[in-house]
Amino acid sequence: MKQYSGMTINKLGYTLAAVLLLLACAAASAGCVGTDAGRNGPAAPTSPEATASPGVTPTQSPSDGLIGEEEARSLAAAALEREIPGIRIERVAAEPYDVQTYGDVWRFRVKAEDDPDPEGEILVSIDAVDGEMTYFQDARDYYRSADPAITIDAAEEIADAYLRERNESSDVVKTVAVLSTLDTPLGSRNGPYHFVYQRSIDGVLCLYDRIRLEIDSIDGRVVSYSKSWDVSDNDTMADPEPSIPEDAAREQVLAYLHDTYGTDPDEIVIRSTELRWYDLTARQRTAQQRLSQEPVAVPLAWHIEFDDEWYRSQDPPRTAGIWMDAHSGEVLFASYNPGR
Repeated sequence: MKQYSGMTINKLGYTLAAVLLLLACAAASAGCVGTDAGRNGPAAPTSPEATASPGVTPTQSPSDGLIGEEEARSLAAAALEREIPGIRIERVAAEPYDVQTYGDVWRFRVKAEDDPDPEGEILVSIDAVDGEMTYFQDARDYYRSADPAITIDAAEEIADAYLRERNESSDVVKTVAVLSTLDTPLGSRNGPYHFVYQRSIDGVLCLYDRIRLEIDSIDGRVVSYSKSWDVSDNDTMADPEPSIPEDAAREQVLAYLHDTYGTDPDEIVIRSTELRWYDLTARQRTAQQRLSQEPVAVPLAWHIEFDDEWYRSQDPPRTAGIWMDAHSGEVLFASYNPGR
């Protein structure tokens, strides 16, 4: 198991909370229920149907006009040959096609020949719309040594160079750079360096659109890549300059908490206020909309994190959050449970 800042992540797939997931983390602390099951989300647990044979038939076929399994399988193999030069693929097993959870994405589990790790596995996802590789993870441990061989600065250079090679280095901002830990048959070891690059549009970061990279701390290989890019060129973006300034947004949040929950404003401590694109609407775009490129409106929002005495009394202390439209003042999402 990999651990990032106290969160556990299965080595066979991401959970979108790494770092984030912002809304899910807030909802969990507040007793709310939320889901971030986007098209580049974590791989589902291995099922007998998914691993019975390399030619397993998915439980659901993609929509008409999308890339089929065999073409996606070839694209997955070609993508891994680019990502892991010299790899010899032993088998490629398709995961069930689950459009409701992952969108129109083909997901494969790959076993390499002569892998020294008997549980080693490589994951790769192919977008059924355009054939782009949206995710891969080399989850083979290789019984690694205890100490990292490269520094985080060197790993950042490798990550930045990788994005430049993929022409993905512009309009992204690095927001996370940490060294993970990894449980192996020999005990806890330093795992890969974990980086998150959030998409920037007109100088404002997106809530969901981002790229995640993992660089092995021993040999500097890129061992994981994930891209979530749901805002299209046809989508309508609000004015990036907020109509409601930061101070006024804070005051409106305090008023909202008082009117909605009866909370005394003096009990609230605002911990952070950030301007973001609330691209949830783009992320929820249906498969048919993605094919037709039907535009959606993406609002500009203030994300305000705060706590009260009850939240501060928890072990560890928690925060709540509100997303407010930066032009209209409408509360787009609130995760707050004062414990009453």
